[in-house]
Amino acid sequence: MAKITYTKDSQSDGKAQLYIDGEVIESSTFKTNIADNIHAIQWNGTSGEIEYNDGTPNKTISDITPFDFETQFTTKKQAIADAEAKAESDRIANMTYAEKRSAEYPSIEHQLDDIYHNGVDGWKATIKTVKDKYSKE
Repeated sequence: MAKITYTKDSQSDGKAQLYIDGEVIESSTFKTNIADNIHAIQWNGTSGEIEYNDGTPNKTISDITPFDFETQFTTKKQAIADAEAKAESDRIANMTYAEKRSAEYPSIEHQLDDIYHNGVDGWKATIKTVKDKYSKE
C-alpha cells in the first residue's frame, strides 16, 4: 500500500497538500471530509497517525481507506493532466500556420546536419513534410 501524507494547513491559502509515494498535489477539494481539528494524517503503508491542531493527542490508525486519499489523488491528478492538455491544444489551435511551422521545423543545427548527410533534396523533403502539415491558410 502507498505511503501517504495529508497536510490540511499548507502554505497555499485554503489548500491541503496530499503526498502519495513522494508525489504531491495541492487542492482545496482534499479538505472536504476532514475534521477541522485535524492538521495532518500520515500513513506508512500499513499503519498511520492523525495529528491534531487543537491539543488533542495524536491518534494511531490502522486503516486509511475511510479518507479515500488515493482515489482523490488519482482524480485530481487526471484533472490536472486534462487541463494541461486542453491548454496546450488551445494554444496550438490559436497559432498561425507560420507559428506552427516554426515550432515544428528542426533547429538550424539539425537542418544543416540533414543537408550534410542527406543533401539538399533530403533537407527539402524534411521541410516539405512540415509545410504540407501546416499549409498556408
